Amino acid sequence: MSPPKIGLALSGGGSRAIAFHLGCLRALHDRGVLDKVTVLSGVSGGGVIAALYAYSDDSFDVFASRIEALLSRGMIRGIARETFLSPEMPKILLATCLCGIAAVLARALQLLAGVLGLAKFQTKWLGVVAEHILDLAPRFASFTTAFERHLVRSYFGDRRMDAVGRNGLSVVINAAELRTETAFRYGSVESGCWRFGRLVETPRVATAVAASAAFPALLPALDDYLTFSRNGVEAKHRVIITDGGVYDNLGVSCMLPGRSSEFSTNVFPADFIIACDAGQGMPSGARRPIFWMSRMLATVVTIHRRTQTLTQNLLHRMAANGEIQGFLMPYLGQSDNALPVRPADLVKREHVVDYPTNFSPMSKNNIDLLSKRGEQLTRCLVATYASSL
Repeated sequence: MSPPKIGLALSGGGSRAIAFHLGCLRALHDRGVLDKVTVLSGVSGGGVIAALYAYSDDSFDVFASRIEALLSRGMIRGIARETFLSPEMPKILLATCLCGIAAVLARALQLLAGVLGLAKFQTKWLGVVAEHILDLAPRFASFTTAFERHLVRSYFGDRRMDAVGRNGLSVVINAAELRTETAFRYGSVESGCWRFGRLVETPRVATAVAASAAFPALLPALDDYLTFSRNGVEAKHRVIITDGGVYDNLGVSCMLPGRSSEFSTNVFPADFIIACDAGQGMPSGARRPIFWMSRMLATVVTIHRRTQTLTQNLLHRMAANGEIQGFLMPYLGQSDNALPVRPADLVKREHVVDYPTNFSPMSKNNIDLLSKRGEQLTRCLVATYASSL
């Protein structure tokens, strides 16, 4: 019997996710499972650590040291340097102004159509003009492109997505495309989305990681014109790409069985899925979403939580139906009492679950706590439910 194809998914969650996933990877490495993984999928913070692992051939100890150094430094300073102490700042200001002017002109045309009571065909014509005005001014520079520059300078250089450093490993960095409201997957085999097709040029790793981690509340979406190939026809499309957690924060969709490569990119069906989730788990109920901003945030979080719950339920159903051999989910926010075996020195949920997701510098104590919990949960689950892996 051939060994199972193992898929490993690393969820979003910023620097909290990076530290937690480091512990998960350490446990998988020590158990000899990490080298058996055939597809590695990452989202946002999970995409950062996935790329740093996949696009190097360092020993695990060297890799772990690099991740700890990254967490200690954080990324805020590097992004700020690439924003304010480089040619990026004038470009950001120019791009913002052009986008704003285009948006105002397009809105003015739409209002004019309503005020004048134009005929349907005239209104449609003005709508087309408004769309063209917006397309003339893509946001070619932003804090996210500064983030990309930081990733190029400090971590990935000009390395492309097809230049994986680990033998036999396929890589997927997940993002979301806002114009079509679909997944946009950067992969070592192919990149693109089902609506537009496959990218003709292989993207840089830094671009994929920056797009995947562009959390909408903090970092603008990457806005660019890219050339795609679909059914043998090449065409250029404007894409607006943001955080992969908008579409699939667990990053497992690329490895689920039953998907067709005719309608989706990066189809890597796995027999056994390990989904490492840096989410916070069950909310305490202490939130008071009374005012507009807090209501909007609570609404987004609720939708996000529901989507993630549906994915978890799907994994349970697929395992029960035999569509996959099984799955494990080391879950940062799970109840400690739900563990099948509770280590005596377990890092308790309440000590780490509220750590922020930004990329600010992290203390050694917090790195140790988050990574140790990831390691403990993963060891426990592998030993209890998948000792044969």
